[in-house]
Amino acid sequence: MLHRILIGVLVFAASPGQLLAHESAAHAHYVGNEGVLVERGATKVIFDAFYADSYGQYTLVPDSIRAALLAGTPPYDGIDAVFVSHVHGDHFTAAPAVAFMRAHEKIPMYASRQTYEAIVAEVGDSDSLLKRIIVADIAPGDSARSYKLKDLQIEVVSIPHAGGPSRADIQNLSWRVTLDDKTTVVHFGDAGPVEADFQRHAVHFAKRRAAAAFPPYWFLGNEAGKAIIARYFNADQVIGIHVPASATGHGDELRKQLGGDVFTDPGEIRQLDTNHPAGANRSD
Repeated sequence: MLHRILIGVLVFAASPGQLLAHESAAHAHYVGNEGVLVERGATKVIFDAFYADSYGQYTLVPDSIRAALLAGTPPYDGIDAVFVSHVHGDHFTAAPAVAFMRAHEKIPMYASRQTYEAIVAEVGDSDSLLKRIIVADIAPGDSARSYKLKDLQIEVVSIPHAGGPSRADIQNLSWRVTLDDKTTVVHFGDAGPVEADFQRHAVHFAKRRAAAAFPPYWFLGNEAGKAIIARYFNADQVIGIHVPASATGHGDELRKQLGGDVFTDPGEIRQLDTNHPAGANRSD
């Protein structure tokens, strides 16, 4: 199953402008660590892009991409929504997130209660910016929550953070977003490769076929993770994220080692398959 998911993945070293000829296609742009921008036409969403801590081992968002996000220059113009998986500093830091939201006064953020509280600590509890944060305050045992925003269909479940009991207090959210009823993507944050955590949401994952899934790269590196990909992800492409910074410039080597696709260098782009209805179930 895994090798079938990965067939047809396109790896681009081109600049974003070189892909404009394929306007009807969807693309994923890598910004760093677990930060990904997904666009289909004029509809765009971004995941885990506003953070400031590498913990000495993960890739930070390059200054050029940070500046483009703040300025709203292509491909980072017209973003419809920001999604945050969890509050750890290599996924979210309040200061850059607040700076982006102040620069773009209509863009909402979808995030956990812990992320919301971190922003309150940064700006105070009366800042009007807080009205644009949609809080998914859910636990792993809760059913999926759904939201609708313009041309976005948004669904979210909580999957425990990798690391077991020591990370049990962290709200880790897996966002599934459908753009223009054409392209569905799933971001898993720092989910751990524990089958029971996915089995409880099996109906949720089976309900909607995804063009692409973005799990932490460790799912590609062990048998438990590969089994979860095959059984639950329901995705045409799987692109690993959260790779160590030491992999920058060595993506082909890591992809060969893992036997699957990963983002390693900020600025990388993948074209996403959209040759099926967004709501179609798996047929294999």
